[in-house]
Amino acid sequence: MQYKFVLLLSSTFLFGCGDNNPTPDFKVNATTATNFPYTLENQPAVSVAIKQDGDNFCEVTLFRKNVREGYSATLSQKSSGELSSSCYWKGAYFTQSSKHPTIAQITVESLDEKTQTAVLKTTLKLVNNKTLKDYFELKDIQFSISGDQYVNLTTMPSN
Repeated sequence: MQYKFVLLLSSTFLFGCGDNNPTPDFKVNATTATNFPYTLENQPAVSVAIKQDGDNFCEVTLFRKNVREGYSATLSQKSSGELSSSCYWKGAYFTQSSKHPTIAQITVESLDEKTQTAVLKTTLKLVNNKTLKDYFELKDIQFSISGDQYVNLTTMPSN
């Protein structure tokens, strides 16, 4: 199966906010959307991944009912809600937290059924789950999901 990826990037920087850990730029090389039944807080959900490679990527999960043009959500310093996000970077795991200044934000900027292209934007500030003091931050990353991945994003998978 061949996948077609189209990326529109307004910014592709990942910043380390921890102690003496300058982080290299995060380059988005692929985007995916899950194509299997999945839930978040007992509701149908879809997980969107922006990937540099198989070991360095971020995922944002949102309710399927919210995959609509104009939808936007932000979770500030919360570990649960209508979004879930995490990043893996060089073997470290970064996540949302209710006890640390974390942010997860996603906007569905457009959905084009004719071209089968969705444009989304995300901002993330996540804490290292082990040190609880190092942060990764993605700022205003705009990306597209197209072709088979668009179908995965917009279609409820069968059980």
